[in-house]
Amino acid sequence: MATPGAVLPGTAQRQALPRWPIFALFAAFPVWWFLGAVPVLPPVLATIMAFYLLNSKRVIILPGVAPWFLFIIWVAAAVVNVQGAGDLMGFGLRAMDIVLAGVSMLYVANAGSSLPKERIVNYLVIVWIAIVGLGFLALMIPETRLNTVLGSVLPGSVTSNELVRNLVTPALAEVQRPWGAPEPFVRPAAPFPYANSWGAAFAMLVPVIVARMAMMRHRALSVLLGVILALSFIPAVATSNRGMFVGLAIAVAYALFRHLGLGHWRMVAIIFSGVAALAVALVASGAVSGILGRQEYSDSTGGRLALYAKTWEQSLQAPILGHGTPRIDPTIGVSLGSQGFLWTLMFCYGFVGLALFLYFFAGGLLRTWRQSTVPDVWLHASVLGGICLIPFYGLSVLQLAVLTTVLTVLLRQRYVGAHE
Repeated sequence: MATPGAVLPGTAQRQALPRWPIFALFAAFPVWWFLGAVPVLPPVLATIMAFYLLNSKRVIILPGVAPWFLFIIWVAAAVVNVQGAGDLMGFGLRAMDIVLAGVSMLYVANAGSSLPKERIVNYLVIVWIAIVGLGFLALMIPETRLNTVLGSVLPGSVTSNELVRNLVTPALAEVQRPWGAPEPFVRPAAPFPYANSWGAAFAMLVPVIVARMAMMRHRALSVLLGVILALSFIPAVATSNRGMFVGLAIAVAYALFRHLGLGHWRMVAIIFSGVAALAVALVASGAVSGILGRQEYSDSTGGRLALYAKTWEQSLQAPILGHGTPRIDPTIGVSLGSQGFLWTLMFCYGFVGLALFLYFFAGGLLRTWRQSTVPDVWLHASVLGGICLIPFYGLSVLQLAVLTTVLTVLLRQRYVGAHE
């Protein structure tokens, strides 16, 4: 295990791990979605990366990552409380997302020569641009649902699971028609099953985009990315995700605080002007009133609070290993543990599983918060803002992988060296 503060000897002499598995995880994610193959992405890529790691002469385990692997063990133990084949399938899908996040952390930690920070950030920029592009497409043809390759070959017994069905026959948008609304609400979702997942990915990737702009040497490319960033708020606003804006606000406020402390006055001025321009645009365009107007026809806040209370109550009945998977509550007609990753962790894996997850991220953020370049501050803000979303939104394979990979890049930079 690496010694804190030290650069590990011999890292440059190890045979470089290939970069393509991480490219396939992030940059090629929309392709997996288009094929309906997102459910098979975690086991396939985790197996491939594990194969390369096992055939590597030496594997670095960075300080701070051990709690994640304890978390994996705890998740595996929670299978004893799973009831029925359908629930077992849902359990397996969620567990493999967590396993892939762990394996990809090890892979990134050991692939510094082939996967430097800038390359990984580039992959994240690619997937963000694809998410934004699909967001615009969803606004144009919202009723479209893909008949994917995998969805066409799977038997009905498998696609009867709601989570599997939404993954293998995905819709471009959630089109919601609450009673009394004058027109339906079109909420971009692709390449995810739900609009909230789109919002979560958007919120944690926007700081990564700012980090990439700060790393660019060509002003024209930076301006182009900035224009795309400004336009990206059109589909973002259409999702009506209040939690997304909460996560973004926390990330930006944290970055502003850090830049003030570090004396990055140019970045401070950019943040103030950017936030002011966005606020004016949101109010002037009617976006704010549109988001608030949706609440007139859909009491999502009150419904969620009732669901959270019920989830807490039921979690107390299985506080150690949890219930394994979300379970439908007949009194409210919604699955407990399905609305917000914090509640999923608590309900499915118990308070111990939740504590291990939070301990991993808290420890990682504390270990890396002193990194002081402009890009590193924004990468750190990405993880912090993303974690602040878990009371509201679920985290699927891409969101988990983004958070753990960005944090691993920062940990690797501290313990292995900036050249990695």
